[in-house]
Amino acid sequence: MSAKIQAINEIIVSVSCLTYQHEKYLRQALDSMLMQKTTFAYEIIVHDDASKDNTAAIIREYAEKYPNIIRPILQKENQYSQQVSITHQFILPAARGKYIAYCEGDDYWTDPYKLQKQVDFLEEHPEYMATTHECWEVDEKGKMLSSRYFYGYRKQGVYSLETHQKKRLLFGQTATLMHRREAIEFSDPEAAAKFGKIKATGDVKKAMLISIRGDTYCCEEVMSHHRRIYAGGDSWSAQLSKINVNRFVFDECLSMQDFAREVLGVKLNYSKLLIFYTTIALGKTILKPDKDKWDSFQYMCSMFPNKTYVAVKIILTLLKYPFLVLTTRVSGLRHRLLYGKA
Repeated sequence: MSAKIQAINEIIVSVSCLTYQHEKYLRQALDSMLMQKTTFAYEIIVHDDASKDNTAAIIREYAEKYPNIIRPILQKENQYSQQVSITHQFILPAARGKYIAYCEGDDYWTDPYKLQKQVDFLEEHPEYMATTHECWEVDEKGKMLSSRYFYGYRKQGVYSLETHQKKRLLFGQTATLMHRREAIEFSDPEAAAKFGKIKATGDVKKAMLISIRGDTYCCEEVMSHHRRIYAGGDSWSAQLSKINVNRFVFDECLSMQDFAREVLGVKLNYSKLLIFYTTIALGKTILKPDKDKWDSFQYMCSMFPNKTYVAVKIILTLLKYPFLVLTTRVSGLRHRLLYGKA
């Protein structure tokens, strides 16, 4: 352990726990964070985004029981719907740790040494900006959904900016991530506000920002469970059936490209992934034609300046991945594209 973090009273890790309508699962999430065995002090910043259930009451209960660890932030108005970056607006200003870890209110950690292992790694490897691990997926009741894990860049080792742009938008599920504080900080509040308005999910745009600022080391060890809730929930999994996922992910890439260029002065190039998404949009239109699918495909094609080049690339991709393109279901699309085997 580095001498820099031997003082037990110094907060080394700030855990960000974002909650919304999580009354069914929050106790398990908080208990998994509180069970951590470490040689350093850590805090858990629990942010509730104006839940209408008993989530806030549970947070108050835990804050009273663990006043030196649990730090509540309870909103009266929903911030996410206002395109506010909750991490930059509320979590980071409150955080005292040199490292930031995450666990949302419907997920949970399974390894009591998770924080210790990740801190030890980052202390010993200053060349990395962040580290992730694998996780398993479970349903609402905690039952395993598959014998394999879905999330993360599926190769133990370095996840770079090139990997992010050309292979996988995500380096791991949210609850697997720990990064250095400076990996996501902005010196300009206006830049942080613009980051919040990127049309992408928080995990994807955070992966973009961290990858621009440094490499991430991905570990194959499973240390958390991600809960997938499909029916009647407010999680991303539950929203999948309500949106055109293919177009959403396409727009994520475009929005991140614009932000990186205009705010960070960095030129990102997601062309390989954009062509792949466009090809899948065509495959879906061929398989089951309707106006929405056709409109989405036309929209995607219109965003490329060189139409001939894109047409050739789409044909080549169709020839290379005919089975994948024509059989990918909407509900599994995001997982296959972002987290599937590399």
